[in-house]
Amino acid sequence: MRLSSLDVHAFQAVGYLAAYADRWVTAAEVCEHTLLSRAFLLRVLACLVRGGIVVSKRGSAGGYQLARLPTQVTLREVVQVLERPVAPLSCVSLSAPVPCVHQNDCGIRRDVYTELRDVTHAVLARFTAADLATDLQAGRSYSPCLNHLWHPQQELAAGRWSKV
Repeated sequence: MRLSSLDVHAFQAVGYLAAYADRWVTAAEVCEHTLLSRAFLLRVLACLVRGGIVVSKRGSAGGYQLARLPTQVTLREVVQVLERPVAPLSCVSLSAPVPCVHQNDCGIRRDVYTELRDVTHAVLARFTAADLATDLQAGRSYSPCLNHLWHPQQELAAGRWSKV
């Protein structure tokens, strides 16, 4: 599994809500402090609301809040609510499995990919929105992380990898 820009942006939004968990936060405020576009942020927040991670309140005193304490919202839940598979291959996915003709006799699937999926789940389950808030309160932004996401097509175009 690798993180997408959607995951990183969602972590930014959840971290901001966790940092200000004692009050309603407007989308405009989150945009201002995370530099996310309003349209994109609203899409992310809608997913988080549907998934029960965030609650929303309409009106002039409204906004968004985490549905639970920041220590009770795991990064695993955030990724799952965004319907992002937490597996290196679809044949070992728990959320969207795709059968493989070799799934019962594939050693690499059983020994590597399944364990990689399980370890990824465990790591994401160990960290919470409170951890994201700690970074935010220390002045760290996840925007630079976007420059470190792996983009295979760009790597190929830059000649760092050859086509097989």
